[in-house]
Amino acid sequence: MDVAPENPAFKGFAMTETSRAWMLDPIEFHQDFVALLATPDGLVAVRDRATEIWNDSDPAVRAYVELLEVDREDWRCECEDAHLVEWYRVLMAPYLIATPALDDPDAVRLGLPLLGWHTSEARRLARGRELLTLAERHLDDPVADRLRLRFGWSTKGWLDHDDIADALDRMRRVERTSFREHQELVPVVENAFHVFEAAATKPDHVMLVASA
Repeated sequence: MDVAPENPAFKGFAMTETSRAWMLDPIEFHQDFVALLATPDGLVAVRDRATEIWNDSDPAVRAYVELLEVDREDWRCECEDAHLVEWYRVLMAPYLIATPALDDPDAVRLGLPLLGWHTSEARRLARGRELLTLAERHLDDPVADRLRLRFGWSTKGWLDHDDIADALDRMRRVERTSFREHQELVPVVENAFHVFEAAATKPDHVMLVASA
């Protein structure tokens, strides 16, 4: 990628406090999720497994679940589809492989449009796609419908291999002159490039992103 030297004095945008990313084998995870949901215990089995994972002291698991917004106290007395999305997300934890994350997703979201990206494209790279679309891609309609009723359209995010490959290709084609008036974006783009380059090494996985 042909860009100007890194400018350590990047002060263009406020830093996101926490940004983490993981790689997920979506086929394996969703097959196991459906199998667990289809057991005789059904929702009870899903809830109990989610509770077990939530209480796991493994730092790798904690690094993921601590970024999830869930109504943990209601799980004990409510075993119904109202919590299915929360359990779906928690159950991903054992399948995740940590990968480099964007240093500052907000800088990517606000900075890339200054280099020619559409705002929606920059937002998708920074925050990921709606997580519901991952479920819809890998689950049959009956199960997806149960999640769809509870998911809404405010839970991000994930990126597939095409998203990552397209981002890398476009960043490789950024002209050096594009940074003349935006030196503060050099480290932002370099960081994004390295993050997506690492993710691209697992083409059969999707990238899961979370920030707070």
